[in-house]
Amino acid sequence: MSTCIGQCLGLFEKTDSCGFDRATGQPIGGYCMSDFFRPTGIDRRVICVYEKNDIVRGLSLDLLIESKLCTTILVLVTIRFDSKVPTNIRMVIVDEDMHMDAQKISSKPTVKLHYKLGTGMSMNDSMNPIDFSRTFDMTIRRGRWVDAMVSLSQKPEGQYYSGLYIRWLYPGCPNDDCKVGPASDEHMLVKALNELSSAWKSKSPNKVWELAMETSAKADNIYMGLGIELLGRVLHYFLILTYEWSMPVMTTIPPKTFFQTPYDKIDLAIDGYLKKAKRDNKRFFLGINPTLIRYALSDSVMTAKYGKGKLASDEYYVNSSASRYIAFSDACALISNASNNYTVVVPKAEELNKTSYAKSDTTFISFDETNDIIDKVRKIFDKYNNRIGGIWMKNISHDDFTGKICGCGPFPSLRAGNEGLFGGGCTMKKCFTKK
Repeated sequence: MSTCIGQCLGLFEKTDSCGFDRATGQPIGGYCMSDFFRPTGIDRRVICVYEKNDIVRGLSLDLLIESKLCTTILVLVTIRFDSKVPTNIRMVIVDEDMHMDAQKISSKPTVKLHYKLGTGMSMNDSMNPIDFSRTFDMTIRRGRWVDAMVSLSQKPEGQYYSGLYIRWLYPGCPNDDCKVGPASDEHMLVKALNELSSAWKSKSPNKVWELAMETSAKADNIYMGLGIELLGRVLHYFLILTYEWSMPVMTTIPPKTFFQTPYDKIDLAIDGYLKKAKRDNKRFFLGINPTLIRYALSDSVMTAKYGKGKLASDEYYVNSSASRYIAFSDACALISNASNNYTVVVPKAEELNKTSYAKSDTTFISFDETNDIIDKVRKIFDKYNNRIGGIWMKNISHDDFTGKICGCGPFPSLRAGNEGLFGGGCTMKKCFTKK
């Protein structure tokens, strides 16, 4: 049975020219994202998975670095804490905001690694790079497999990352000796993919979910990033399960999936996260792609604030250059316009308008309860709000806002960029919490 995720999920089309080996100049075979899933205007090679011995090795990071774009799907990044830290990162997959910008690595024992891995874990150019003391098994070179052991020298907000193990899978390696790391890692991945493939082909989404969670729980040194069509269409584009030191569990559900997925399936997935979070004593965060709010708010509700017809524009909501940002936090949606006026969408607007949260530049409005999307969101609020730390949307500009969203941001010490992994980070001018 093929172990290629591209074949397992049907997201990719096999090609003989996925990219080019920098060492030999020869085309590299692999899997490129099918037209159905690839965003409009994105070169198919950017979202390309290389193949070697029928095992997906990773995305074309050269292309990602050059294009500053990663629009899913399979970034096999493995991260591990050492035994002194009683938790693990289980799975990591980044969305379209992933950027990586590593400074040249030398043989010195301590280097400065300036990297961008989505917003929420990124550092912008105006900040000092994170200092790492590290040991590298090999020099980082494009087109090579890389293992690196690093430990974070600073303690952001009292959190300490010890023995952080990062393995970047670079495609285009001309020789087998590029591979590093225990063979068992690869065997575990192969076994897991075989099991997931079987469950997927048998159309057993519950079994797929169970296997994915089980594999995640068992694996200590290899964590799969699964760009999902996988878990019963629950996650569709990307899955982010982070188990970090005092960090929440997080995932993101894009609007297409939200619209097409029955509530009980989303409910099932959330239950799975909650059980895992409870077992590991972690908080749970659910993020919903900002495009969702475009459907969630009615024109009539927003006309007075933003003018009729604005809601029909994708650009109005998701264009990163626009000074309008959306965030969910503790059962409320915050929308900012260019004039820094705020409209907060909440289940009980009339109550909040009587509180101190209702400032002169803030208006609380109620959900459009006839809207099916809002109905789904409200069901999630009603059932999970006491157990979920918050519901997030991305597109939060850290240049425009300061302070934490309800004090529950996932990366309170790291200043993020414009759009964001993990719902855009944690800082806003205001903090709205439910009474």
